[in-house]
Amino acid sequence: MSIEETGTIVDAEQRIGATAVTLEFEKVVPQVERMGRTLAAQNTSMSERTLEAWDRLQGLNDLQAIRDRIQLARDRDAGFRGAAPINGLINEPVNRAYPLPPAPDLATIIAADGSQVYPNLHTAALYYLTNVGVFVYHHGEDTLPEQITDPALQYTDQVVRDNHGQVITNAAVNARRNVLELEVLARETWNRRDLDRSLLAISDGPLLFWVGKEVPDGRDLQDTYLGALVWLHDTHAAMQRERGHAASLIGYVDRPTSSFVVSLIHLMSLDDVEVRHATLATNGDLEGLTDQPLLFKLLHPGERSALLVQQSPQNKHYHDRGENYEIAFFYLNVGSGADYHLARIEMPMWVARSPETVDWVHALVYDQCQVMWHYPYALTRADELAVIRSHERTQLEEMIEVELRRNQQQVEQSEKLESKTVRHGRTRYGQKRRR
Repeated sequence: MSIEETGTIVDAEQRIGATAVTLEFEKVVPQVERMGRTLAAQNTSMSERTLEAWDRLQGLNDLQAIRDRIQLARDRDAGFRGAAPINGLINEPVNRAYPLPPAPDLATIIAADGSQVYPNLHTAALYYLTNVGVFVYHHGEDTLPEQITDPALQYTDQVVRDNHGQVITNAAVNARRNVLELEVLARETWNRRDLDRSLLAISDGPLLFWVGKEVPDGRDLQDTYLGALVWLHDTHAAMQRERGHAASLIGYVDRPTSSFVVSLIHLMSLDDVEVRHATLATNGDLEGLTDQPLLFKLLHPGERSALLVQQSPQNKHYHDRGENYEIAFFYLNVGSGADYHLARIEMPMWVARSPETVDWVHALVYDQCQVMWHYPYALTRADELAVIRSHERTQLEEMIEVELRRNQQQVEQSEKLESKTVRHGRTRYGQKRRR
């Protein structure tokens, strides 16, 4: 029977809505029950493996034996990607916790974060926008924080299209934004090198910068990123020379899912003849286990792990650029009381090789995480400065359309955007929505 034979379009829509198929929960319930049983079994298995890994970690007391085994893996090019103790004067056992030191009286914290609008073929013009927010917090004194934003609009074909004329991917925009974040952070740190206190620059996420093949200018971006690291180290060297203060850089990784320590435990459980690529491609009977549950057992609130270095070709590239630029890290329990929250704090070697500076970073980061809920206060505020909200994106698009018309450019709304407007104002069957 047709719609025309039975009544109006609205009547038909009402009948269809009344008989529309909904989620049949009686079919979903047994699947949810199976899910619960499966996850419970997985968690039991994971708990057992965590205890096994914990027992093995307790036996890793010989730093020289660990270094010898890692060197064996390197000599055989076995592809070890786990954690390693830092060579040189730093000899921190990997199975110990390190207590919270006192915070410095004065410090300036400079945090940077970024946001973006991706290129869109359905807008009036092809462009992308990045916005870096910087928040400067003066620890230990009653001085108002500083707020800085650095928006950059990119619209030429050379930057919004790749070598084949295709619009660049979101990953390419993300990579360029990451580089801009570190460049702006380096600039703002350099601009404060004459302050009579140490500086802490905080970046959101890992410090090891990597790009895939979908980023057309990836090699240039990596060189620019390393240049920003050099700039930050130059700031540190200038402050050390002129005032005896440090300029430190960290990357704050919230809720890390890495398994660097687990990989080290797996390596140390192998016999020498087993140290080869095939056995290190996974973590063996510990595969799937992350460092987090182990660190939960090791670290009380405020405590950090040993200083470690991740073994990877990327980090080796940083080391080859100069020993100062290899990236080290420690885990930090930023919780309080009975609360537990893990972060990974990454830092270049010019920071990691100074025990005094490491203590200073340790204390300041923990203090920042007590201001906000388990996240550095300055980094939270930098994110708020950087974020581009939906109404701001709409306003930007309107500004671009007006400017294009002012310059006698034809502005065409895409069919896709027009259809969205129609859908938002009408029902599927052509009737205006009742207000």
